[in-house]
Amino acid sequence: MEEFIINETKKIFNKAIKKFSKNDKVEQEEVSILLYLKEEDGERVTGYKVCHHHQPVRETKMMEILGVLIDLKGYSMLVPPQIKKIIENFESELHSKNVEVCVYLDREEDSEVRYFLYNDGAFLKEFLLQDVLKLELA
Repeated sequence: MEEFIINETKKIFNKAIKKFSKNDKVEQEEVSILLYLKEEDGERVTGYKVCHHHQPVRETKMMEILGVLIDLKGYSMLVPPQIKKIIENFESELHSKNVEVCVYLDREEDSEVRYFLYNDGAFLKEFLLQDVLKLELA
């Protein structure tokens, strides 16, 4: 199950970055997706921003990232809680509420994506999804 989630997550972000690049007329290597936690209706939820040249340009939703109007596979229910848990674990580790994860296409192999951890806007490290994914299926 874990390998499936890792592979599907890679495909989802890969396809989204390429779509945002094409739609926004920005080179693929200059487009990324910023993942973070935000307050919404009194609870912390996963937020998503499209970035160009390492700068956020707009807020987006999981359905836009998935590129669908109706999520028949249920990814919009499965992916956000996993992202939230990963960010919360980094927050605990870093004793910070200003943690963000940025997803980029791999510059050498554009079928791959790379994950980078930021705290207070400063780059901390690159990480592999399989190293931080702790599945919690409801």
